[in-house]
Amino acid sequence: MKKDLTTVSEKGLEALCQHLADMKENKENILDDCFDGDSEERDEFEEYFDGYLAELERVINAAGREEEVEDSFPLVIIGSEVEVEDITGGDVFKFRIVTPFNSQTGVEDVSCLSPAGKALVLKKPGEEVTVKAPAGAFHYRIRKISFPA
Repeated sequence: MKKDLTTVSEKGLEALCQHLADMKENKENILDDCFDGDSEERDEFEEYFDGYLAELERVINAAGREEEVEDSFPLVIIGSEVEVEDITGGDVFKFRIVTPFNSQTGVEDVSCLSPAGKALVLKKPGEEVTVKAPAGAFHYRIRKISFPA
């Protein structure tokens, strides 16, 4: 499915494990916050969310450990901030990946279900992604990922 990470710092691994535990524990609350009652959209998001959790767990189990690895967080996850470079124009943008309908969305906030969010989630620094949006296709290279401690 996704490429394995070669190495993750102990600090990064701790953050990934904590994020996975938090997301599993709060799954129903996240679903309830995003959707009123049962709906097809809720079911689709739950399926996406379950896949996200399974992939996080796989990455954690497959990643090599190292004392210190780069200054960048190893993987784009919900809640992380992503710095990308437009491959065509060279412009640099920052996005924060949020759950759908997050009440604290800002200009740089991107839903994990949006075209940009789906393209970026679970990617690592250096990877290139194509975002297919209504305004056209955008090609980005992930420069840096940070995740608040």
